Amino acid sequence: MEKNITPVKEKEVLNDYEATPVPDSEHMSWLSQGAVWIGASFCLAAIQTGGILANGLSFGQSIIAILVGSAILTVLAIFMGIVGAQTHLASAMNSRFSLGIKGSKIFGIVVAFSLFGWFGFQADMFGQTVVTLLGIHTAPQVVWTIIGGTAMMITAIVGYKGIKALSNVAVPLLFVLAMAALGITLARVPFASITSKGPVGVAIPLTVGIASVVGNNAVSVVIVSDFTRYSKTRKDAIRGCILGYFFGYVPILLMGAIFTYSFNNWNIVEVMLGELNLGIVAAIVLILAQWPTNDNSLYSSVLGVANVLAGTRIKYKRWLLTLIVGIISIAFSAIGLVDHYLSFLSILTATIPAMAGVVISDFFFLNKNGYEFELIEKKKLADWNWSGIISWFLAIFMGLCMTAAPTGLGVPALVKLAGVVPTPIVGVIVAFVCNMVLYPLLNKRAAKG
Repeated sequence: MEKNITPVKEKEVLNDYEATPVPDSEHMSWLSQGAVWIGASFCLAAIQTGGILANGLSFGQSIIAILVGSAILTVLAIFMGIVGAQTHLASAMNSRFSLGIKGSKIFGIVVAFSLFGWFGFQADMFGQTVVTLLGIHTAPQVVWTIIGGTAMMITAIVGYKGIKALSNVAVPLLFVLAMAALGITLARVPFASITSKGPVGVAIPLTVGIASVVGNNAVSVVIVSDFTRYSKTRKDAIRGCILGYFFGYVPILLMGAIFTYSFNNWNIVEVMLGELNLGIVAAIVLILAQWPTNDNSLYSSVLGVANVLAGTRIKYKRWLLTLIVGIISIAFSAIGLVDHYLSFLSILTATIPAMAGVVISDFFFLNKNGYEFELIEKKKLADWNWSGIISWFLAIFMGLCMTAAPTGLGVPALVKLAGVVPTPIVGVIVAFVCNMVLYPLLNKRAAKG
């Protein structure tokens, strides 16, 4: 047994199996997880992405971008989700097989920094939303940011069960609200008027629209095994991914697009209150529905940190780790550092998705029978899987070259390529091909001992 993986396992009330497989007794059907899958797709960022599509594309082009982008995400999620359904391990733990024990810690750090930064950003958006609803005179935005971030942190501390319980409440309410909002909108604005509209703003290429749809959810695809590890079977994982990344994601994107075509405004809070007069109850439902998505960010961030600490002398419990990471995230948001953090997040968007190419090539083609927890327990995995690490880094370099300066390296020809093929997809392909080539050449992945 690997030493010092020390979150108290069977005895810890809030144990969420961050370093061990989820036991059979905790496995769930895709239907039981349904609210979690749909809840994970709903966030203000997704509605904003729908607004971006309407701003730069015609209605018909927006539909194509939404369907194609969501289909790409769904396919990637299915591949990554199957890994979690077979191993029942968190994404950071699964990366030990494709990157090595120590190599996986790099992935854990990148995921952790990415997602706790996103948690802080969403907490800040929570504060902005409340101020929009109640007015600045009730309390400064920073106060609402701290309150919202703290409340979201509490359910993340409970773990997957807390996220599931919250999703079971928020998702049905959101469905009712969305149907009401769309019904009122279509009653006021003829559907023919919406479908005949061209871009609301400056036109963008269709490929950029598809890239926006993929990019908004690309990071979550790579860490989807954090949730499919609870799936009973591969079929449950596949159905869950289809539900979340297609049937759950498409309507939210479409909602943002329709609101923008109808009212020239993607901000769903402003539309609900100003245009549709649905009242403060509607806005509260939107805040509640946003909650599970942000919980997911903090939850997966902590799983990444847990993998980094595993095997060290640092003893921890997941709930305490969540509390610490949550407080840091809220502090980032409260003092305004999150504004500068967003540039870093855009870099991470060009780096994390490429990991899917490494995992897919390793799990499905190169190492089909090697994903067994026993290899981790008995310390039979290599510290470094160089083929996976090099492939991931090469894909990261490509992604940064495709990202415009000053955020990325901004190689002109490759920046233009990003307007044709979504950067995350290029990263996945580069990582996949490189690992398929390098693995047989290096072949030093063999287990120790």
